[in-house]
Amino acid sequence: MQDPKRPESRKMRSGTLRCLRRLPVPSLLSPAGHRLSVRQQASAAAASASAVSAVAKASKPTFKTVPFVKEDMELVMEEVPDFKYYFIGDEDPVQNIYANTPLDKSILKNGEYHAPDLSELKKPELEYSTLENGLKIVSIDRDGLTCSLGLFVHAGSRYEDVTNYGVSHMIELMAYHSTAHLSYLRTIKTIEALGANATCQAGREHVVYQAECLRHYMPLLVPMLIGNVLFPRLLNWEVKDRHRFVDKQRRQLEKKPDAFLTEMLHITAYHNNTLGNKLYATERSLSYFNEHTVRDFMMQHFSPNRMVFMGVNVKHEELCKWLMRSFVDYNPIPHQDRPEIKPIYTGGDQRIEANLPVCHTAIGFEVGGWNSRDLEAATVLQTLLGGGGSFSTGGPGKGIHTRLYTDVLNRHNWLESCVAFNTMYSDSGLFGLYFVHAPLQGTEAIAVMCDQLVKMKTVTAEELKRAKNCLKASIWMNLENRAIVMEDVARQLLMSGKVVDGHAFCAAIDAVTEKDIARVATEMLQKRPTVVCYGDIATIPHYEEICTALKTAAK
Repeated sequence: MQDPKRPESRKMRSGTLRCLRRLPVPSLLSPAGHRLSVRQQASAAAASASAVSAVAKASKPTFKTVPFVKEDMELVMEEVPDFKYYFIGDEDPVQNIYANTPLDKSILKNGEYHAPDLSELKKPELEYSTLENGLKIVSIDRDGLTCSLGLFVHAGSRYEDVTNYGVSHMIELMAYHSTAHLSYLRTIKTIEALGANATCQAGREHVVYQAECLRHYMPLLVPMLIGNVLFPRLLNWEVKDRHRFVDKQRRQLEKKPDAFLTEMLHITAYHNNTLGNKLYATERSLSYFNEHTVRDFMMQHFSPNRMVFMGVNVKHEELCKWLMRSFVDYNPIPHQDRPEIKPIYTGGDQRIEANLPVCHTAIGFEVGGWNSRDLEAATVLQTLLGGGGSFSTGGPGKGIHTRLYTDVLNRHNWLESCVAFNTMYSDSGLFGLYFVHAPLQGTEAIAVMCDQLVKMKTVTAEELKRAKNCLKASIWMNLENRAIVMEDVARQLLMSGKVVDGHAFCAAIDAVTEKDIARVATEMLQKRPTVVCYGDIATIPHYEEICTALKTAAK
């Protein structure tokens, strides 16, 4: 293992800001966190409704071990794809090598084009392996030309404390900088020359380094992703250079009211603990934003046992081979036990006045997390409520027949948008309504929101059937997206150690009953609400008035 005192040590993490407008869909389809979605299954038993989550019913996948093997480097280099690191296209910049190429002719060279094998048609299946050091490897090959790669680390802002608040965001900012093998400039130029798209996001429960490229170049990108967590140099001048992005990203966040409200909602709902820790570093963080803070956090949380590497449109054996080669000569960060602190939901109220023409308001409540029995029922309820923008167009699949459209948006012209949100983590989650309304209608907006929240306890058979069909259609449609499949499978493994497929989730959704919806809504409304407002907040009622309105509407 690299000496943690030396600059050639380890690196960063990723995070995902989830937008309240985003419609979460079950399991296989993510953020993100974000990304992106969660639920659970209910099954009725005799006279009582006893719900059992699809996650709880699922069994853990079987992983085959990939041993470390010392290889001749000359033979390994012969397998590396032919690639010009210093030139893009022809070496003569004056000549356009595609000038006389018709549009019906492929510009891919021999070896770059992957022709799917149609001799034996079979359904693509997930394959699982693990390295000797504990790194989990999952892949699925759909014979696509472009592959998606993701290195997921089970760490995030919920694991920060008062000594390093904002370190997850710091790790995100330091992604793809200098490693023991490549400088920051060479890393960026290589990614550009590959035509790849590489990002890093730090969330509350996971950090993800992800990249997309032609599947032919997978062996080149895998070591670059691993280098971020195995031997980042964390040069002092590079860390200091990232300081200027802290305030810049904060100002950018404030210009996106829906994203900013999401952050406010978490900070208020889990005041000063775990999921309530800020996703973004602040001015306060700059005093300890240095290579030592980043390295210490990575040494605590970035062990291979807490990592999942997911690949889509790659051969499983090839992916395992190149991951093994990336780790074989380096000792990984040793695993350290950490206290798993359960989030404490506090609820509360937060309002920030801003120069905006509208007011953004959200009321949320705590629901069970990914591993709870409320998973599927809460997601069905969120789909049933639906919502969207007042100028949205489209057919039934767009959601214009959901309850918030028919009962709210179509009746109040002062509403710009209203939507139900459902954000879940491994052991907790937030469910509620998000309204964008005219400033003078703050009192009316709160009254409508309270009324709709209380009405959640009663649903019709027609509404429930429509919500289930819409949710299942959304799941299968999103499963066509390789980036969503990558995030969904990896996050499931991180949160529960299991992977539930689309069929199991759809079966769990079908098992949800009106009683399950009523139970989830009733349990939710018994807790203190979380109220956050941003914009022109002059007419928003006091927090106690909102609590009283909810109790009154429930009678």
